[in-house]
Amino acid sequence: MSLKEHLEEAKKLYQKALEEFERAREKNDGTVLRDACGKGWLSTIEATNALLVKKGIEDEALPKAERGRRYMVFKYGDKELRLLYLSLRDSLHIQGYYDGTLNFDEMEEYLNDLNLYIRKIEELKVGEKLFHEHD
Repeated sequence: MSLKEHLEEAKKLYQKALEEFERAREKNDGTVLRDACGKGWLSTIEATNALLVKKGIEDEALPKAERGRRYMVFKYGDKELRLLYLSLRDSLHIQGYYDGTLNFDEMEEYLNDLNLYIRKIEELKVGEKLFHEHD
């Protein structure tokens, strides 16, 4: 996938997460909320892939597992992106999807964080240096 395609997919999945979140809230349905968390996490992964492609990583070399993604985000992301990524992983992926412990108010905040994460990555210039030694 190209950089543009990763960003488009991240935005599409974000919109799906928002739609499922609204449906979950209307029905007060925790299972649908978990689905929204799953879509949100997939959006995070696509946005992260876009970040890495912007940093010069070939699409074929993008990490396939969480451990590799986390390593790459820490290598190529600034402090704000690293913190957002870890927060989204813990909230959407672990607490929301796996544990099912997020409530609707928390989920709304994390979806706002996801939107910020996508926008921050989208605003970066290709090849822009992000890593700061003293972050």
